[in-house]
Amino acid sequence: MCIVNRALVDDIAPLVGSQADVMRRIGISWNCWIKIAGGLPIRLSVGQRLRTRLLADRARIPGFAAKFPSATAPDGVDCAALEAALLRPVTITRQERPALPPLRSVRRALALAVARSAGAAQATDHGRSIADN
Repeated sequence: MCIVNRALVDDIAPLVGSQADVMRRIGISWNCWIKIAGGLPIRLSVGQRLRTRLLADRARIPGFAAKFPSATAPDGVDCAALEAALLRPVTITRQERPALPPLRSVRRALALAVARSAGAAQATDHGRSIADN
């Protein structure tokens, strides 16, 4: 399992398009996109397929050139840095899986991601690490 870097989700979102376009454009299902938008884990094979598609289309995503600049690459994107930053491996046990919230829409997934990041910032403000939550 892996998680897509939250800092890159907003850059990827315009490429996704509609529910009908997501598979054709970035090679994942709409349900996987909902999980990505919500910051939930996806299968490693899905993450690798997404990474392959995004690396191929990196020139069409303006945020990538700003976040991963390269003076030597023809498209202005540091491909190695982007590839390293895109996915983070995670381990989810069978006991933890039922605790993951069922998300049915991108709107709910984004709301969950915002709530989680606010909670993480709040936990850090109180002297606890995110791992303590």
